[in-house]
Amino acid sequence: MANVLASVHRALRPSLSGVRITRQCRSNLRVRTLHASPVALKKKTNSSASETDDLFGEEEDDSLFSDDLFSGSKEQRKPSHVDAAKSTDIPPHNPSVPAPRDYDRDARFEEIYQFAKSCIADKSEPARQVRTSAWAHLFSLATTPEQLERVTELFPKWRDARRTFRPTTSEQFARRCAELECPQLAVKVFGDHSKYGLDMTQEAARTVLHALHLKHPLEDTITLAALFSVYNLPPVSSDLISSALLLTACFKHASEESLAVARALVSPLQQLLEKTEPETMALRDVDHGTPAEKQKRWLAWTLKKVEKALQGEERDVAWLTQWRVASGYAGYTGL
Repeated sequence: MANVLASVHRALRPSLSGVRITRQCRSNLRVRTLHASPVALKKKTNSSASETDDLFGEEEDDSLFSDDLFSGSKEQRKPSHVDAAKSTDIPPHNPSVPAPRDYDRDARFEEIYQFAKSCIADKSEPARQVRTSAWAHLFSLATTPEQLERVTELFPKWRDARRTFRPTTSEQFARRCAELECPQLAVKVFGDHSKYGLDMTQEAARTVLHALHLKHPLEDTITLAALFSVYNLPPVSSDLISSALLLTACFKHASEESLAVARALVSPLQQLLEKTEPETMALRDVDHGTPAEKQKRWLAWTLKKVEKALQGEERDVAWLTQWRVASGYAGYTGL
């Protein structure tokens, strides 16, 4: 625990000496089955693999579904155990044609996972190459935390093969952890870079913080906050959205220790708001459906909760109320 608090001190910058966060037992990853149609991106125009890459093929795009996902594979393979009533065909090559609604997601996940494992981990398919877009494929098809954890078991072998992950892969992984309600898996992976080799971007960090901050032990949120410095990200106390998320989590936990952390973050939050023009964070129609809009909604919701918590402590909130009014958050009812 002392190591965690020391890391938090470096990540948050304000002095938090003497603060202890009581560890709570983590529950097992909860199984939640989701249904979502995979996203088809633009088709690759150049299918040649790099000659210098003897294990894995690189590509120009992130096409999720195509015969070229696996270099050298011209023929789709279908698992024999799939119910004949369900189509096991992958979505069509033309991205403008909708994917069939009844294809078997679990069978498709298992097919891609086993092939990737044979190339990356077992190396039983040395002549065939796995494209980087296979990660997005697997994240999208995973419908339970257990399936997603199986995918992460392949990360160390990818790293051992001297391959690196794209920033978008980190962000896709973080989003899927949030969607499957298993952000602790993201904490585990980002917390052991020497094993998994997946860099945490600021976008990914914010996504995981949001997934953690209300429904999971505070220790997980603080552990993730401490990782900001590990990945050379701006400290939590200097990032408006991350700071507001952590503040909300600390106030909600409401223990003596968490309230000490929250109070230490109030002054940096006020300074951040003074440096941020409210108009730049206003919710706009042009941002609808974008990650930027989603994060602005998080900020609007968390600042409302922080204001309420500070009012409960009879502290001055004029600075916060003024900023919320100027940004339009105070009158926003869609939270």
